[in-house]
Amino acid sequence: MGADDGRWIDPADPTIPVDFKYQGEYVGSLDDGGKLGCQVVSLGSGVFQAVLYTGGLPGAGWDGKNRSIMDGKLKGEGVIFAAASGKRAHVAATRGREKKPSSTRVSLLTKFPPAGHRPCRAQIAGDKMKGKVEGASFSLSKTIRKSPTLGQKPPPGAIALFDGSHMKEWTGGSIHKKFATLMPEPNSLMSKRKFNNYTVHLELMLPYQPTYRSQDRGNSGFYQVHDYEIQVLDSFGMDGAHNECGGIYSHKGSDVNMCLPPLVWQTFDVEFTNAVVKDGRKIKDAVITVRHNGVVIHDKFEIPGKSKYGTRSHLQLGNPGPFKLQNHREPLQFRNIWVLPHGPTPALPVSQPSKPKPAMKPVAPATAAAKAMLGKWHIRFSNNGSKYVLNLKSDGRSHLARSGKAWDGVWVVKDGMLMVTNPHDVIRIKLMLKDGVYAGKNNFGTARLSRNELPKF
Repeated sequence: MGADDGRWIDPADPTIPVDFKYQGEYVGSLDDGGKLGCQVVSLGSGVFQAVLYTGGLPGAGWDGKNRSIMDGKLKGEGVIFAAASGKRAHVAATRGREKKPSSTRVSLLTKFPPAGHRPCRAQIAGDKMKGKVEGASFSLSKTIRKSPTLGQKPPPGAIALFDGSHMKEWTGGSIHKKFATLMPEPNSLMSKRKFNNYTVHLELMLPYQPTYRSQDRGNSGFYQVHDYEIQVLDSFGMDGAHNECGGIYSHKGSDVNMCLPPLVWQTFDVEFTNAVVKDGRKIKDAVITVRHNGVVIHDKFEIPGKSKYGTRSHLQLGNPGPFKLQNHREPLQFRNIWVLPHGPTPALPVSQPSKPKPAMKPVAPATAAAKAMLGKWHIRFSNNGSKYVLNLKSDGRSHLARSGKAWDGVWVVKDGMLMVTNPHDVIRIKLMLKDGVYAGKNNFGTARLSRNELPKF
């Protein structure tokens, strides 16, 4: 991760673009004494958008109504902002990686212009922002907010699900060797224990990937009892919809968007009471209270049903379930995860020796259609816009490579379909050529296969 794929997980990474130091939160006041807050969002390639908040930052003084939007561009040792205008599409309307951010006219907010939008302009130099809104001058200073529950230790009776030293409480995922953080790669994390009613604390860091858009921007999900998803996403500066950070996915947006900038540690503190089911019928909805970075964003919300991607059946509602940290191939980091059960403490299941999976056996291509697929291909996945090289070898083995990563597997052509299988992925490509491109999909989204513009790695 880094310069090659436009994603960073370390604020001290020397390859991180200069844009990074200007994104973030600014707070101060107008010359007439009125408080003002601003969130500056990097969109990549020296392009920014800033949201001005009347009264202060979200969760810290903003009046909850009035906002203004400015467009910014990197210029010399600073950033110049002008009032956003004209017709705008919501930034979530685009997916994948944006190659030319300056060419798109977008708005961080769903409604443009937002309520209270006023003519404004500004300039950032160092850690100061100065400007004017409707002729009134303002001066803001950069601030880094810290959640009041950051680093909170497990209380008596709590179970430490992750303290940086081991993964005994989880299946899937991995520990980052340098940072000792929990990551939902190569597959989703699932807690081994199942819980019913509880208080849970979790800390997370969103990656910095400024050119990525919508659900491809630091996407994950924090699932309660495997049924109810608290969305995880880089939605800094946005509205806080149900599919943005902190939202109860497919049910309710946050009362206030408390998402902090990427590469800043954040917290979720959740009080959860499971649904009650009697005689196969739900008689009481699950109830959830969520504090994001110390601010209540859902207060005793009764969840009417499982989230869109909750995987348990209706018959399992009300039963204890695991926590899940969703893998979307995004480099999220988690740490300091603990849970305080409201009731008996569930035991850690005794692990059973797993049966070895049958080895994938390569089969040399025999048909003309299969032989035509031999060699190297350029493949691109829509879920993250990343480019890969797919090498289909004559002995039936496959090699999928991206800078810094590679996956070995097998391949076969059958019934007009190319199927590439590796331990973590299945790619299916329908062999119907259109404009030099074959189309298909993998576990996470659509895929495009061609011989053109092979990446060099």
